Amino acid sequence: MSALTNFFDVTLAGESKTYNDHNWYVTGKKLKGYIEGKFGTQYTSLTKPLSEYTIGEVKKFQAKSRSGSGQLWATGRYQIIPTTLIGLQKSLKLSDSTIYNKETQDKMGLELLTERKAINDYIYAKISDTKENLESAALEVAKIWSSVGVPFKTQGKYIYLDKNQSYYSGGGDKASELTENVQEQLKELRKNKDNLTGESSIGVFKSKSTKKSSINTGVIVAIITICAYVLLSQTTQGKKILIKFT
Repeated sequence: MSALTNFFDVTLAGESKTYNDHNWYVTGKKLKGYIEGKFGTQYTSLTKPLSEYTIGEVKKFQAKSRSGSGQLWATGRYQIIPTTLIGLQKSLKLSDSTIYNKETQDKMGLELLTERKAINDYIYAKISDTKENLESAALEVAKIWSSVGVPFKTQGKYIYLDKNQSYYSGGGDKASELTENVQEQLKELRKNKDNLTGESSIGVFKSKSTKKSSINTGVIVAIITICAYVLLSQTTQGKKILIKFT
């Protein structure tokens, strides 16, 4: 099992189990949850598993009013809410017709991590492995998923927090995953930083943080050709150099 799989299994233990899991709002602030095959009631507007819809269709469900059939909210394996889905779609350059399946959701899951500087810098070893840097990364994880506890006493979104409270405590959220467990998994991601791209057991990943810049081969050939032509065109000292482009 990959380090990335382990990380999400631990981190999302209090969030979701499958790519079809979701929660949704009905009139007011009443939130209903659904874990496929285990718990709750599926969003009433769905006529098939969530992972078979397109991103565009999921966005439409998430844009609905909470009255009537209700509003789809946190979706899939990574519990992606409306504004987050829009942002991830843009950063990953995905069309509305893209199926919101396992592969798509896995790409979004990794993007949720790597788009945050403190996490990106830590897991890709751009900064030293200190307690402070590890806890900074862990705090960002807690800001993404409300079921993860914060790594130290800090101001949360609503109230001042003790260690291992949800960053969103005071707004109805409670942490079920200890920050110590998440920090151990962040350390494992750091150890396996070179294997966080390509094929993994939870999908096909390609993180922008590990892309290496490259010069187009055609450009290199053109530059070499021009330089060679210049050298051949220089006849004697003091004469103009003839540069001819064909």
